Amino acid sequence: MRLIYLIAALLFLSACATVPAGAPSYSRAADASPGHENVYIYRLGAYPTLRTPAVAIDGLKVFDPPEKGYTVVSLTKGTHELTVKWSWDTGWPNLTFPFNVTATAPLYIKISGSFETVGVGRFRAGSLLQVIPQALAESELMSCCRYIAPHGEIWEASN
Repeated sequence: MRLIYLIAALLFLSACATVPAGAPSYSRAADASPGHENVYIYRLGAYPTLRTPAVAIDGLKVFDPPEKGYTVVSLTKGTHELTVKWSWDTGWPNLTFPFNVTATAPLYIKISGSFETVGVGRFRAGSLLQVIPQALAESELMSCCRYIAPHGEIWEASN
């Protein structure tokens, strides 16, 4: 019976999202308008790698990042809140992350995590959001990630 559940789970996960093959590789976005700054959000090493969380800023959905996907949004100077919500069935914890936009340099936020087996049929899941220095973030983005456009109508209405 366990084998049937395992096969069903694998089939379910195999149909999950990945970065589209034709998505463009990383490139720095044009400078943001005065009073704004570009915020890059990318996902690298965030388990479960075959599932996509919903990412929102200040309560507005930005995108559903597949592993090795990124987006960039222009935000006003000040404090904002990024939320990562995983589907309930993944067992992964949701995250809320306050961050400050200074309008002096782009900001790079990485979504990552951990996975550890802690017994037969049991695991410990971790999620992590962190601000990454620009040089390191660009190095990671250039070697891994492809662009996913933010949700247009919803995002543009908030700016």
